[in-house]
Amino acid sequence: MNPAIPRGAFAQRALRRHLLGLALALAVSPFAFAQPAAWPAQPIHLIVPFPVGGPTDMAARLVAEKLTHSLGQPVIVDNRGGAAGMLGTLALAQSKGDGYTIGLIGNGLVTLTPYVRKDVGFDPLKDLIPLSKAVDIPLVVVENVALPPKTMKEFIAYARANPGKLSYGSDGTASLTHLSFEMFKQAQDIHLVHIPYRGTAQILTDLLGNQIQVSMSGIAGPLPHIKSGKLRALAVTSARRVPALPDTPTMIELGMKDFDITTWFAFFAPAGVPAPVAAKLNEHLGRALREPDVIEKLRGAGMEAAPSSQAEMDRIVRRYIAQWQGVIKSANIKLDD
Repeated sequence: MNPAIPRGAFAQRALRRHLLGLALALAVSPFAFAQPAAWPAQPIHLIVPFPVGGPTDMAARLVAEKLTHSLGQPVIVDNRGGAAGMLGTLALAQSKGDGYTIGLIGNGLVTLTPYVRKDVGFDPLKDLIPLSKAVDIPLVVVENVALPPKTMKEFIAYARANPGKLSYGSDGTASLTHLSFEMFKQAQDIHLVHIPYRGTAQILTDLLGNQIQVSMSGIAGPLPHIKSGKLRALAVTSARRVPALPDTPTMIELGMKDFDITTWFAFFAPAGVPAPVAAKLNEHLGRALREPDVIEKLRGAGMEAAPSSQAEMDRIVRRYIAQWQGVIKSANIKLDD
């Protein structure tokens, strides 16, 4: 010890060095006290805006099971049916953006209904974040076999020669099938009478009975009647032919270059979800949807697994919104209640 420095000075210097080191450690390591728990730290709720048992519910449960294993937290399917899916979609949009609530939502609920109904309570582009597309459900245009035309080109010619004498069934005014037919009519300059229904089952009944002559729907419903020869498939609306109907051409093949329309469902989160959490959800959702058993089970129910990036899903949403806005305006479609 240096005899010129009192013993107490060494103790004071040592104490100051210790306190300075502790303060520095706290300054550079605030996460020791403030860092939130790594996500996910609790169960995740997956809102399905339809009752238990339908195709959307089935797809959600397949993916939820895979996510539960890959994320290490339970993913709980929360069915919120009502108002044709709007109640569950609104509940998702109003949920906290913390990564613990996501939803499996159909395209009509984010690209159609908010633009034909007043005061739905949310803005799809502001209140929801697309995580990944989940499934595509290709649509098929089918006619009663009593009609003379055997192909789509023949049907178009027949409709032009018989304006207003053929009727088509849709899932309701301003539904995806209604707007798809309006888009088809405008592109081909034909006049078909619109008959709105409340469900696909009644459409098929009337189509088989020739009360209506043509319809457009998911493949699963009419497929048995196509196979039995009671209905005739004219075209599918997806960009590629579908495995269940390999001999049926696409609308694009028939010269309608922009006619790439499917019923799709996608995973969304409420606005405000941190970007790293959204990216992790996208990664795990994509992994689940690429599992061979998931692909097989979805295909068996008439759905095609279709995982996407967040950016791609955002582009899809915006494209459909713009497309349907144009059809709604040109066809003067209104649905205010």
